[in-house]
Amino acid sequence: MLAHLVLWILIMQRINKKVLIVDNNDAFRTSLVSFLKDLGHEVFESATGQDAIDKASSIRPDLIMMDVQLPVLNGDEVTVRLKSNRSTRNIPVVINTGWTTACNIEARVERARIAGAAEVLYKPLQFPMVRSILRSYLMA
Repeated sequence: MLAHLVLWILIMQRINKKVLIVDNNDAFRTSLVSFLKDLGHEVFESATGQDAIDKASSIRPDLIMMDVQLPVLNGDEVTVRLKSNRSTRNIPVVINTGWTTACNIEARVERARIAGAAEVLYKPLQFPMVRSILRSYLMA
């Protein structure tokens, strides 16, 4: 019985996960999508906060990687809405930001954490760091 459980866990860890990338920068989004697809994950894209909320509700991704600065609804606001929705509240959200200390980044990081972000990453993202995040949240 234990051997079957261990085998099942190993199989589940190898199953490709669904990741939603939310960023209005086409070049950044394309680069991250390509990297994640090369790792074998199923990747979905959104360029706006409202589209991210709609897609997250319908596809139920295993992880959301979201820029903090989006048109209309910023990443913090989108995260608050996702965390208040029963069908999306347990999806980990990793906020990405290119803002620096000149933009009062400490307050932005705190705001993202209060919103429910699991992590806050700083752009430019390094792919080894992204791989580490995937291992943490997807058991990849």
